[in-house]
Amino acid sequence: MGSWPGHVPVGRHHSVSDELPNLLEMLRERPVRSTFYLEAWNVDTYPDAVLSIAEAGHDIGWHGWLHEPWARTDGPALRTALDRSFERYDRLGIRPVAARPPAGLLGDHSPALLREYGFELASLAGDVHGVQDGLALLPYPWTGVDGAYYIPGFTRLREEDPGDHPVGPDVLLRAHQRSLEETVEAGGFASYVFHVLWQDTPDKVAAIATLMDRLDADDRVWHARSAEIARWMRAHPEHFAGVTHVDAHPAW
Repeated sequence: MGSWPGHVPVGRHHSVSDELPNLLEMLRERPVRSTFYLEAWNVDTYPDAVLSIAEAGHDIGWHGWLHEPWARTDGPALRTALDRSFERYDRLGIRPVAARPPAGLLGDHSPALLREYGFELASLAGDVHGVQDGLALLPYPWTGVDGAYYIPGFTRLREEDPGDHPVGPDVLLRAHQRSLEETVEAGGFASYVFHVLWQDTPDKVAAIATLMDRLDADDRVWHARSAEIARWMRAHPEHFAGVTHVDAHPAW
């Protein structure tokens, strides 16, 4: 968030040198692998970091070329970003099956465009899970994004301990436990979004570990990697007839 410091060379961001290794170490001890949604320009700037994620068994998801917001980008520009991204991923032998369009919104674009490029799932801001145009929809709520608890401006989006001030990981965990209970009761789907950049203290990393451990220990929950869930959904389309994604715009 904000401008890049003029005295820091591109390619030396602390989120890659500090936060990412800490997260990967924590995740190494847990049975379920995660999906890291990356802007594809990182392949040029941080190829070793991208490979470290894949080599740890996690999925690499697509998050645009340089975070171009889909809802405000025309079709030809999106195709250019996709083509450029896949050319870079091919250099590393990586083929993402998960897509999270930047800003989480499709706008006037169809999920069919993502399926055309071989994606199996889309992680979008919304509340409709299912299969549309052959693409599994695995949505997330804005209250499920870590920024709603940690980052001023984003904090207006949370419901737990409301306000425009940052709160600690204890509030995030309390909110996610409440949403989990609501999801189990409804027989639905839950997804949580964490930005590597913002896991800058040990208690934030520990909160993710606690959440994952709770999910693993709850026999009411199928806790699995996104691609595994998506493949089950796409193999059982009869359970998701008539599903249509609707963008959930943030209530700034």
